[in-house]
Amino acid sequence: MDSRAARDQQYLAAMEDIAQVMRKSMEKYQEENKESEFHPQRTRYGQLEAMVASERRLLEEISLPCRLVLEHFSAFVEQPDRSISVRYGSALYNNGAYQGYAINEWGHVTLKLGNFRITWRDDEYQYMFYSDKVILRPLDIQKPEICISFTFSLKYSKLLEDFREVTSHSQTGYYQPDLFVKEA
Repeated sequence: MDSRAARDQQYLAAMEDIAQVMRKSMEKYQEENKESEFHPQRTRYGQLEAMVASERRLLEEISLPCRLVLEHFSAFVEQPDRSISVRYGSALYNNGAYQGYAINEWGHVTLKLGNFRITWRDDEYQYMFYSDKVILRPLDIQKPEICISFTFSLKYSKLLEDFREVTSHSQTGYYQPDLFVKEA
């Protein structure tokens, strides 16, 4: 088993532990308190549950090419000099600050940039990798192409070594020839 797969199994076990503790905690809390389901703390607790579920889905349901893109964006967290632009069909959103992502049921991925959100279903797209952008080409020609450009190059990402299998993945439509070349 490669190092990424072993690490993924450890994270999945940790996410399961967290989810179990959260379920038990909520059951206990609901037995003791009969508060409104719209209480602010319950709302934030729900957000925390959704975040844990999203992390599990990243490891269990999302394709390797999509995961590489999302994990690359971790390098943008709290980095004001790094931004992301998205072109969805003819709509354009420039230089948005990365706010995170969510993975919902059925492999729907939502990328959050500033006050902009874009959602796509992972298995309906092929991924084309360049050093400064990723193009999501839809399998259904009725859907628009999504182009995600970023200011921090994939070439400088420390993730490429862990994601070498992306080059042979069925959802990888193209990758820049020198992108996955190991530098000496």
